[in-house]
Amino acid sequence: MARGLANFSPSELRAHRMNVYARPGAMSMTAEELARAVGATKAQILAYENGHRVPDPPRLRALARALKIHPSQLTNSDGRETWTLADFRRASGLRSQDIVERLGISPKNYRRFENEGIVPSRRPRFVDEVAAALGMPRQAVEIAIDRTPAVRRRRARARELVVAMAEHYVPRPGQWKGPAPDDPHLIELAATYGRPVQRLRRVLAYELGELRQSQVRAQRERVVANYDTDHDRQASAQNALDRWTEIFERDLARIPQRLERFHRSTQPSDVWQLLVDLYNVDATVRTDASAWAVTKLLCKDPQVLPTSMVEQYTLDDVAVCRLTTFGVNHVITFAGLYAALYPGVRRPVRRANIKARSSAAGPETFTLPNRAERVVVPQPLMETMRLVATGSKTPLTLRLSASYELTVGANSLSLSLIDDSD
Repeated sequence: MARGLANFSPSELRAHRMNVYARPGAMSMTAEELARAVGATKAQILAYENGHRVPDPPRLRALARALKIHPSQLTNSDGRETWTLADFRRASGLRSQDIVERLGISPKNYRRFENEGIVPSRRPRFVDEVAAALGMPRQAVEIAIDRTPAVRRRRARARELVVAMAEHYVPRPGQWKGPAPDDPHLIELAATYGRPVQRLRRVLAYELGELRQSQVRAQRERVVANYDTDHDRQASAQNALDRWTEIFERDLARIPQRLERFHRSTQPSDVWQLLVDLYNVDATVRTDASAWAVTKLLCKDPQVLPTSMVEQYTLDDVAVCRLTTFGVNHVITFAGLYAALYPGVRRPVRRANIKARSSAAGPETFTLPNRAERVVVPQPLMETMRLVATGSKTPLTLRLSASYELTVGANSLSLSLIDDSD
């Protein structure tokens, strides 16, 4: 049996060949006709359908193409909730080499991702690229990777290492410094994620520092619960102590999973700054009145924006973008970790502060003719232009596209059509 295609379903092949599902526009085929279409023999097709042989990924893809279906429709879906990424790849009729060639990555790096869930450090959009190559949602790729035995072992070991460091460093008195750079637990953990020790030390200094804050609060409540002479204050403190202890244990248990997710999706500092800038102008996917940001005013190269985190669109001929739900969650969830890695970058503004600043700063958004979508200029550029316009007392003009230009004054924002008739 060919390696990895144990999920192949002989009955599905037979059913699709005979058009049992009566798909519109599809016709039944004889085994001989299907054999000619895929460059096989009738005997081979019948061997596949009788479960005596299993097609390799290229042949699976050829069968699906001849039957005008996706290769995964020729697999047994009953156990799909247990599939790893390798299973999904093979069910798509793809070999590792096919993905390697499509993504332009070394076989070693791809095997390491598929077998261990380690994202190449120089490919921050790698999970998105794999998802696109396999035709899968990013979330499905994440779930499949989590099922990989090596990932499960790493997470279990990571928990042991994190607990050991928490017990050693969190209770220490004095100024918080985080784990020692030569701590063997830290070094082992960095090796398992394929990241530099100093980088992981910064991340863990933040994570364990948050635990330390919870423990400090718990200790304060413990003193009151144990020694206060007022019974009501003692009871209240005991409840607070129980709550902070629960928070400590919950957050400690979450660290291995957070590390796993963070190291699969970490963006370089410049891209992280772009995500923050989108968040800070409320250019996000939401049910209420969110906005789109002008892409060319956000960054020079839209290709650096991870597709799972940033949705790109065109309003008339103006390229715009906004954070997806996944992107918003990424910014909110990992803001502290990014601050630890990149201390000098701008941080996300609290949602209430975004609304307050927007209402106080005057008209910060505009719309295109006959369009309902609100459009916004990224905040750093807007602030700079307003300062220049205020100082020079002259509005500044930005060309957004071939059709539109935007004029920014000290307290004004106006869109106009470009007249190229001359």
